Amino acid sequence: MTHRIRFTLGTLLLVATMNADAQQKPVQVKIEGQDFFAIGFDKLAAFEYVVTDVATGASEAEIAAAKLKDQIPPWARFYDGKKVALTGFLMPLKLEGGLATKFIMMRDITTCCYGNVPNMNEYVIVSMTGPGIKPIQDVPVVLTGTFRIAEKYENGYLSSIFQMDGEKFLGPRK
Repeated sequence: MTHRIRFTLGTLLLVATMNADAQQKPVQVKIEGQDFFAIGFDKLAAFEYVVTDVATGASEAEIAAAKLKDQIPPWARFYDGKKVALTGFLMPLKLEGGLATKFIMMRDITTCCYGNVPNMNEYVIVSMTGPGIKPIQDVPVVLTGTFRIAEKYENGYLSSIFQMDGEKFLGPRK
């Protein structure tokens, strides 16, 4: 009986691990004849990221040591430098002529302004490479562009780990 329970638990753990890995496999989509990797916060936020910066009270040595530790899993690093179609909620940071030229794509609308501070892997800082986009809020939208992974610090504070060069706004998710 004991062996059977161990075997069953081991099998369940193996199946759960296989399912988690399968969820992280890249999904390619074709949009207007171009290939992109579809990505959303179900993937980007699927790992723990621990912030170590001046806001956490860490010493300079602890911050330096944290910078050497790569917390981004290989399956997420895969998207670095790739063309992606990102789905998320938009929050404008910079408007020019009524169009958002810099904004945050977030996991959901309950983060940031309305509730919890988002985790580092629950938002992407987007800078448009061309003209800005209409700042549609409160509905999930899709944007294509080049995804980047880099820890960005401002005055000792970690400000982002994900960035994107936005190229084309596809509008609300259908």
